[in-house]
Amino acid sequence: MYSSKKDLIAKLESEKERFQDNLSQVADYEKDLYNRVDNHLLTLISFINEELNEEVFSNDVTVRYKTLREKLLESIYNCFGGDIYLYDSMLPQILENFKVIKLFSFISKVDSTTVIIGANGAGKSSLINELRKNSIDEMYVLPAQKLLYFVSKISNRNNIEQEKYIRDLKNTNIKYDTIDLYPLNIQENFSNTFTNLITLLVKDIMVVATYKFRGQNDSSLSLWQKLEKIWNKIKPEISFEIDPIKIIVNVEKNNSKYSINGLSDGERCILFYIGNVLLAPENSYIIVDEPETFLNGAVYNELWDLLISERPDCQFIFASHNMDFVQSRTNATYVWCKEFEAPYNFDYEILEEIQEMPLSLLTEVSGTRKPILFCEGTKTSLDYQIYSKLFSEFCFVKPVQGHKQVIQHTMAYNDLQHIHGNIAFGIIDNDWMDEKSIQDYKDINIIVLPLNEIEMILVDESVVKSVLPFDDNTGQQQKFNNFKDAIISSCRENKDKIIRIALKKRLDEFMGSHFIEKSEPNEHDAYVFLDSLASEFDVESTFNKINSIVEKSLNSSDFSRILKICNLKKEIIEYRGNTEITPNFKEKALSRIALDSELYILLRTKYFNEFVTLLNNKKA
Repeated sequence: MYSSKKDLIAKLESEKERFQDNLSQVADYEKDLYNRVDNHLLTLISFINEELNEEVFSNDVTVRYKTLREKLLESIYNCFGGDIYLYDSMLPQILENFKVIKLFSFISKVDSTTVIIGANGAGKSSLINELRKNSIDEMYVLPAQKLLYFVSKISNRNNIEQEKYIRDLKNTNIKYDTIDLYPLNIQENFSNTFTNLITLLVKDIMVVATYKFRGQNDSSLSLWQKLEKIWNKIKPEISFEIDPIKIIVNVEKNNSKYSINGLSDGERCILFYIGNVLLAPENSYIIVDEPETFLNGAVYNELWDLLISERPDCQFIFASHNMDFVQSRTNATYVWCKEFEAPYNFDYEILEEIQEMPLSLLTEVSGTRKPILFCEGTKTSLDYQIYSKLFSEFCFVKPVQGHKQVIQHTMAYNDLQHIHGNIAFGIIDNDWMDEKSIQDYKDINIIVLPLNEIEMILVDESVVKSVLPFDDNTGQQQKFNNFKDAIISSCRENKDKIIRIALKKRLDEFMGSHFIEKSEPNEHDAYVFLDSLASEFDVESTFNKINSIVEKSLNSSDFSRILKICNLKKEIIEYRGNTEITPNFKEKALSRIALDSELYILLRTKYFNEFVTLLNNKKA
């Protein structure tokens, strides 16, 4: 057909000249028509010339994408030599198809299931809506939907054909938050789509039965039978009863029968997805917006696994903001949507597995435009409970186990700013860090806690007083003073333990940053490496330094200094807190931080004022 952009443009310009030559000979009433077609051709030529690169015409693309492209080129080829009326009717859609092909070029070399991710507001749904603006059967777009309803009395329901259904689906918006909720709109946008789908599936039962009666396709299953096979694996407790005369479906569950509209929203979604995937043309792209709508994780994982398996001839493309769904797709290609602006400005990047930061983690934090704050622990740990309350206004807080992971993921995420355009911070326990290390971490967006461990924030005076069952300020102060004295006593009694724990922390940090460089060391190499460790880590000097800091802190009786060296979290929080303040001290303190806005703002300002200022500047 046309192997290059140059050849295609030359032919279009030739057609444009042909119509211009005829312009002087046409009647006045046709001149507007000729001018309109001339403008269409000019727009198309400009678009191809300016927006399409030679790669669109390359053979270095997947077979499926090449087929899609050839369909488009064929639609133009079929116009060549035709009359002005043919061009007038075809060119607007051809131009839209060209725009879609350009937009869809991100998939041209991808042959696997594809998941489009990106921050909220980046334009994922808008991208899908633009992809719907085509007349190519092999690009089968399933829009996000919120409401599906079956109406048996819709006019001309029995006359629906598969080709018309597919065409109409491209023009249907069935998200109720984007249309006017008037009866006519509801019928047109909600009812027709679902009703016509069910009608087509039921009608196919009769078609297949007729073929079998005539001795044709004896072994073939109807679309509805295929649907039921998949449905029974997901919802075996619910069966269907078909009325082929009225072309309706009833539902049976627990020996009760009811209308198909009696299914839950999620169950109707399952029907919608199964039916549409079965109807998709062979070897097509099946593009799905919000594939997890109304479905829990167990259901949508099984559903889409089954549907992908059912249609191995098709390539599935999902746009989702649900990270559980995103991470459930195996052997998928991930496309990061940086920004999409209609009609075809699509800034994206195909993600590869990143050693320093698992792709699963990158996708999980992709759905936010807030700065990321990596912290130690898990979602059930005290770290996350406190930091999420203090900083969720400013950040998306993500726990990633230990402090090494916090540092690693913060640095890796910030190295990928060209992909996501966001920024990450990390926050780690002090763990006896020296001032130089604290500053070095600050330079790479790692905040070091001004306390030894996050648990020590619970013994802050304002937190302790918030859980005391006293209305009298004097009583509260006395109670806190007793608690403070008890903590200081515990630290003095356990001075040696504090020093030993601190020494282990320093040794762990040292060992974590030293690795033997040789991939296949011999015995001699191992001895040399271990000897070097012994010479680099001065045990005596490190011990004496820790001992000195502990001694000075304890002798000063400065409570804030003592909290900075205190690593007796179990004894302080669980024992002293429960006995000196109130039973279940830890839980009550966390509850107060979570519920009392004045308290968590005070803590945020007191311990993290510099970080808050930085975040406010970022927000502004």
